Amino acid sequence: MDPVIRRFAIRFALLALCVSTSVWAQDAKNFLDVGGGKLKRGSNEFTVRAIYAPELGKPGATAADIAQTLNVIAKVGGNSACFDLYGFNESGGDISSDGLSALRQVRDLAAARNMVAVVRVFGPHAPFSGRGRLEAAKTCARLLKNDRDVLYLLEGDNAKRLAREFKRRTVNLAVASPEDGDLQVVTQPAPGNRKRPALLLGAVPAELAEQSHFILPEGEESYEILDAASALIPEHYPWTPDNSSLTPEERAEGWIALFDGKTLNGWTVLGEKQDAWQAHDGIIERVSAGSQGLRTIDRYGNFILRWEWRLPRPGNNGVHIHAPRAGRASRIGFEYQMLGDYGEAPNKNSTGSIYDVVAPPVNASNPVGEWNASEVVIEWPHVKYVLNGVTVQDVNFAENEELRPRLPEGFIVLTEHHDSVMYRNIKIKPLP
Repeated sequence: MDPVIRRFAIRFALLALCVSTSVWAQDAKNFLDVGGGKLKRGSNEFTVRAIYAPELGKPGATAADIAQTLNVIAKVGGNSACFDLYGFNESGGDISSDGLSALRQVRDLAAARNMVAVVRVFGPHAPFSGRGRLEAAKTCARLLKNDRDVLYLLEGDNAKRLAREFKRRTVNLAVASPEDGDLQVVTQPAPGNRKRPALLLGAVPAELAEQSHFILPEGEESYEILDAASALIPEHYPWTPDNSSLTPEERAEGWIALFDGKTLNGWTVLGEKQDAWQAHDGIIERVSAGSQGLRTIDRYGNFILRWEWRLPRPGNNGVHIHAPRAGRASRIGFEYQMLGDYGEAPNKNSTGSIYDVVAPPVNASNPVGEWNASEVVIEWPHVKYVLNGVTVQDVNFAENEELRPRLPEGFIVLTEHHDSVMYRNIKIKPLP
């Protein structure tokens, strides 16, 4: 081989290997696996909290409709969506390309929201005969053997044999089944210290503990049950805002002080590190890592929100608007991005952006270390951002394909992005 050609071939092979390794590593973060009695997603423990939405994976379902359903599940505390597998032929020996594509569309949209797809293999669209169901199990394992970021639910007649045949053909997929699954499907709360984690169908466990997996049936009642079960302790008590920091005119206009300048009343620290956020000297400060943000106790829909913020050094923070209980808030609600990027050209991830979707026309942030004044005005689906007196967003969400499915109501969250940040003068005026 010519030396030049040989060197080119080697470089091309190395490049292909790097790309392949990178793709595998990215996908591996979402791989599901069961070991030591626990379900893991990548290297982290994961607890399935799902609502059954049977037609989510139906061929022809639009991305916007799927996203909207996922967003509503996340709003009430769900981190997974269960749906039926479509596309089996009568014998069970094949699954249509449309059926496979529809499944993977849900999987990808769920992953973008930090959620998991749970596929009910033997729903009403699977073969009914014993032979057909057996072939369907084999076919599903064969065609989906590389789709390791999905949880496969196998129940119904002869589930033990179906799960065994499925697992025999692919040892890498996570399977939930009454018998011989990685997760054991149960219809009554299961006792602790099990060798395999249990997946409860039809109810929420008494406590939303880690590894207490469940799938609720379809219907509005399930959303209400999960929302109530997911509520944090501070949400069960009435919160009366201290509006003493507001002017008489502001109080007359209907403004509410979300921060009284002294305490974190009206807020709850997410995550285990409860002292990561502190109130002092008229400031809310994120003082250490370990939380998952600071969230309002109440949800809000239409409103005007004003706050001032400062990044003591170049850093990354933001405010999540219409945030859900679970999932990736910046994809389910939306985010007012805040960076220490003074003087840099604006882009869809810079200060004043609707994070990762719409860039501001200008970077209106003040020099790093100075206070900035921000405002959000929501009259759904119209959203306006203001930064230091400059309108940096004026968007109709209904006219933007990516933003159209976002939640029209939710919590406000001061985000945890591993950087120090300070807030003051946070107030909100609810609108009709």
